[in-house]
Amino acid sequence: MPGLVGLITPMPRQEAERQLLEMVRVLCHEEFYVTGTWTDESLGIYVGWIARKNSFSDGMPLYNERRDVVLAFSGEEFPEPGTAQGLKDRGHELGTVGPSYLVHLYEEDSSFRSG
Repeated sequence: MPGLVGLITPMPRQEAERQLLEMVRVLCHEEFYVTGTWTDESLGIYVGWIARKNSFSDGMPLYNERRDVVLAFSGEEFPEPGTAQGLKDRGHELGTVGPSYLVHLYEEDSSFRSG
């Protein structure tokens, strides 16, 4: 089942990663799913995802140019026309297709977080 899983914990990395991988494994029950993980041990953040291969959410996580913002997203998103071009015009670096614009919307649009 596609989605996000995660832990925010002070437990040792080895144990947190073991638990994270188990959560991902339980949800990855189709051959057409892809999975991934991202961790920041210093913050105690462990994130995993399951997505349909070649779907909008395939290819997580997303980073901004400075790599100081990381975003994991699950699902679909339908931007207003011109959203990606507007971000490019304001100096953001975006992939040619897919959700790479989302991390930049997060940086610029405070309503993104509550949406």
